[in-house]
Parts: sequence; C-alpha cells; structure tokens
Amino acid sequence: MDAKAPDSTALLEDKELAQIVLECVDSIPWHVGKTKIARILKGSLAQDILKMDLDRIARYAALQDLTLAQITAIIDQLITGGYLRSSRGRRPIILLTPMGRTALISGELPGIEVPDALKMFIARERCRKCPYNPSLIASGEGSPAASAW
Repeated sequence: MDAKAPDSTALLEDKELAQIVLECVDSIPWHVGKTKIARILKGSLAQDILKMDLDRIARYAALQDLTLAQITAIIDQLITGGYLRSSRGRRPIILLTPMGRTALISGELPGIEVPDALKMFIARERCRKCPYNPSLIASGEGSPAASAW
C-alpha cells in the first residue's frame, strides 16, 4: 500500500470542479464577490466568513488543496462560459446564471481546467521583474526611459 495519500485535486474530474463552484454560489444566502467565494471554497477561517455562517455551507473547504489564485481562475472560467455572471459596480457580486442553474439540474457541466500553480508563479514572477511593471516604475527601479539609454 502506498504510504503517500493521493492529491485530492487529482481525483476531481474537471466537471466536478464546475459542479462544486456552481453549487457553492447557489447555496450562499448572501450576495458575495469572487474573492469571498474563493475563500469559502478554500476553507478560510476569516472572521467575516465565520460571522456570516458561511462555514456551514455544504461546499465549504471543498477545494482546500487548491490555491486561492487557482480557485479564482476556475470562477473566471465559469464567468467566461456564461455559467456565472459578475455584476458591475464598485463591489461586484457573483451570481448563478440561468445557464448555470440548467447545467446543475441537467448535469451537463462544462469542463474546467485547473491552472498549474507553478505556471501561475512563474508568470507572476515575470510580471514582477518586468521593467515596465508599474510598481517598479513608481519606485524608480524600472523606468522605461532609463532602460532605453
């Protein structure tokens, strides 16, 4: 018997990921945004989540082995596919669309690709080291004018 436990994300099918996220959004009694949904799926113990009793939702901590960035990317894929929608405004909320509800009922769920954590880290580091990064330009470290000479 293998002593190493299998990675739970490897056991999840791509359609199961969609079902988990859609069911989570559908079961939240409050209007919340993308970050809070990701934190619920991750299993955050933050005071705002506990105060709203969001830790009692059936899908709470269902994606605890994924990073918040990966969970947010999954939510973005469902928004792009039309299964979820994001409201406009200063504090956008995430809502289940009629297409998302139909997918939950019929079981015809979209395939979801989990972004690779290593690729996300490399992309973030490249952006951080880019001389055109606004934070570097503001600090004077990576000015485009200075690098041109």
